[in-house]
Amino acid sequence: MTNQPNHTCLPRSRRRMRLLRRGLFLLLALLLALQGCIQPDSVDEPPDTGDDTGKTFLYQTMQYEYTTDVSAWLQYIVTGMDPQYLILANKTNPLNANDIPETVRLTCATNPYNQRDETLNSCAANALYAMLAEMAADGVTDIFVTSSYRSYDRQQSLFYGYIDEEMSKNPALTREQAEQLVLTYSARPGTSEHQTGLCVDFGTNAEYSEAGEVLTEYFEETAAFRWLIENCYRFGFILRYPEDKVGVTGYTYEPWHYRFVGREAATEIMLRGLCLEEFLNELN
Repeated sequence: MTNQPNHTCLPRSRRRMRLLRRGLFLLLALLLALQGCIQPDSVDEPPDTGDDTGKTFLYQTMQYEYTTDVSAWLQYIVTGMDPQYLILANKTNPLNANDIPETVRLTCATNPYNQRDETLNSCAANALYAMLAEMAADGVTDIFVTSSYRSYDRQQSLFYGYIDEEMSKNPALTREQAEQLVLTYSARPGTSEHQTGLCVDFGTNAEYSEAGEVLTEYFEETAAFRWLIENCYRFGFILRYPEDKVGVTGYTYEPWHYRFVGREAATEIMLRGLCLEEFLNELN
């Protein structure tokens, strides 16, 4: 049998050193074991937003409430940051003549003063129906769609027709001057947002009675506008050309023009006081 060392016979200083090393080893092992369990109170990483942008959005903290049951419509209203609903069409981002979206005929009230069929992107149309139902439940019924999808060719006809009208009203204008004037309220073919099939212009009978036409700033005085400016984001729509964003959008204030972007993006844009250009710049 091999003789075992008698630790009690070791010098006191060596025993103390051995015990100290053993204590340090146990402490280190304990710290390593706890490292995977202890987390800091705050983490710099953003929460999971369901997208790959790494951004934290306002909509994630929102509690959306509705007067009506919108459960059947949520699949159309809640679209995330789906790029197909964030298409930018403006003076510096033109569409091609052959960019033709799939649209469906609107079955809601449309302009009774021109009797023209209106069409819209299917998802935007369903979100629109949900919004109009909510408006009606809240007592706002005097509203109709006066313009929605427009083809490249139709926009071309409208744009050059407006130029002719301006020159007819003021013969002193050159064609170039008339065109610059028209560009403040209408888009060259290819640069109109209506070509995306994602926006609508609204009108009311009250507006027509007061102004003798629809699509005027009198829309701002209607109950429909007051409701929309407070609630449209809940259905994925935004006021596309705000009064204080003319320098960014390039177009004069249009209180009647609303664009579908989906509830998440609409929440950010409307509640943070942005326009679509500013939001997309942040997003990218």
